Amino acid sequence: MIRILLSRETWLHIAEMIRLAPPIVLARSGMILIVLVDTVMVGHYGAVELGFLAMGMSLFQPLLVTSIGLIMGTLVLTAHFYGAKKFKECGKVWRRSIAYSLALGIISAIVSLYGDNFLTWSGQSPRLAAEGGKVMALLGLGLPGHMLFITCSFFLEGIRRPIPGFLAIILANLINFLLNWLFIYGNIDGLPVGATGAAMATSITRWIVAAFMIVYIFFMRDCEKFGVRQRVRGNLSSWTIQRRLGYATGVSLGIETAAFSIIQQFAGWLGPIPLAAFTITFYLLVFSFMVAIGFGAATTVRVSNAHGRKEHRDMAFAGWTGLGLTTLATTIIGIFLVFFDENVVQVFTNDTEVYLLATPLVFWAAIALVTDGGQAVMANALRGRQDIWVACTIQAFSFLALMVPLTWYLVFPLEAGITGIFYGISGSTIIATALLSARFYWLYRRDCKKYI
Repeated sequence: MIRILLSRETWLHIAEMIRLAPPIVLARSGMILIVLVDTVMVGHYGAVELGFLAMGMSLFQPLLVTSIGLIMGTLVLTAHFYGAKKFKECGKVWRRSIAYSLALGIISAIVSLYGDNFLTWSGQSPRLAAEGGKVMALLGLGLPGHMLFITCSFFLEGIRRPIPGFLAIILANLINFLLNWLFIYGNIDGLPVGATGAAMATSITRWIVAAFMIVYIFFMRDCEKFGVRQRVRGNLSSWTIQRRLGYATGVSLGIETAAFSIIQQFAGWLGPIPLAAFTITFYLLVFSFMVAIGFGAATTVRVSNAHGRKEHRDMAFAGWTGLGLTTLATTIIGIFLVFFDENVVQVFTNDTEVYLLATPLVFWAAIALVTDGGQAVMANALRGRQDIWVACTIQAFSFLALMVPLTWYLVFPLEAGITGIFYGISGSTIIATALLSARFYWLYRRDCKKYI
């Protein structure tokens, strides 16, 4: 083991991961930072409004993440063709994904109009359902733009050019902060305020950065090399693999976020103060989790590149390096959160009840961060290997069949309260990490035997 860790091959993988991951981590973190800033600014506007924002987001996130999963084939195939030096094929993948992502965004935006009905059916109070529904509908207006932005980011990450996406997200955060200040606090008469103001600001921001990314790709210096301006010919059957990769990922991520949406409903049943405390702690977890998402995306690229070259040992090194770096990074972040829990929570709220309830939850969120990060990066390694449906099944079992009932049992029959939610997350993600890792190892062994 020590010899492997000290080998030149391992350090080459670490160096490449560290080159690829930070811009992706920063770009993904920047996307969540928009939501985090919304949470902070709305939290200081009022704890009740923070609950409205949380309920709207709880149903919006499954739509958003499922749609992103459906276009994951963009990243996987772009990286695959880039590794195989078929650069024109990379451009074809992007052009197809533009139309596909726009259509998915429009469909999801239409579904978002019915958020109040969904929240009512989930057992939330009439006011919480009505106001949360407004938030979801306004967020839905920005979904098509966000899908276009993600498609462009996936394409650029696949060709090992993540910096433009990072710069775009910096721009997005600046715009969103300014619009939040105008909307949330009612600095312009007649515009939405509070949670609905934050939702409107976010949607406007998403369309602006989508336009920025499309223009960049269309006019980048080597656009001819990748054929991004060329018309893509062929019918739907000509890009079946790209869509098929997305189907499984969309189902997998959709199930995962649906499970998290369900446990957010549990928090809503406990009342407005527990809901606000959970929202603060949960978004700390989500924001920190972007480190795992960034390393996961880098792992997908590295595994997919190696798989395209049929270098199986290299593929295995890429996967395990991604897991090791993710575990190290999330552990460091978790320790930081635990040591500065009081200071971190104070950033989100000036409500004493919410502060006292949220502060001890940070420790359990830090534990969940490490365990959830492990399963995320191994799922991405399997996507890079183009082994999708088994990973989807493992995640469906771990989140929907295990986490939801376990969390409900801990929160209500065992009366663990909000803390029980984080117990459930940690336990289920440990099992998911173990199963996904075992699958990745089994595939590596099978590939080695197949090509001997």
